[in-house]
Amino acid sequence: MEEKLAELYNKLANQIIDIIPAEWDNIYYLGEVEKGKLSSGSVFYFKDIENTIVLQCHKIPEVYQVSKNIYMDLFIKLDDTLLEIYDCFIENGQEPWEQLSLYFNETGEFKIEFFYDVMENSKGAFQREIVWAYQTFEYMPEEGSYEKQILEEYLKE
Repeated sequence: MEEKLAELYNKLANQIIDIIPAEWDNIYYLGEVEKGKLSSGSVFYFKDIENTIVLQCHKIPEVYQVSKNIYMDLFIKLDDTLLEIYDCFIENGQEPWEQLSLYFNETGEFKIEFFYDVMENSKGAFQREIVWAYQTFEYMPEEGSYEKQILEEYLKE
């Protein structure tokens, strides 16, 4: 199982790198799989070295003038690999997780965490993403944005 997972983590990291059309550092990935594989999703943030900004992956087509179709084709492969990782856990009798949080940088530093029972206590995938980004790498949404409002509501609770 360990060898298979190492192969899949490497595959996931390489797929993320293939999506980013800029020099990068510090990639933060969040993958979610709902119990019973009812739904799944991926998102990642990365630091663009040239602009020194942290960017959410879904802004890539707009910021870098990348075809949305090409971006989506590459992005869908992330979810496929996420489900392969999830299935590997199930096939080997491991407890199914709901979130996989992955960090890696250009020097090869790598960290992965799994979270359980996080979906039922949240107000949806978008809130989980914003809270995860804040807790994981102190991401602070822009003032006046919907994301900032969601984070502020969460912090009040």
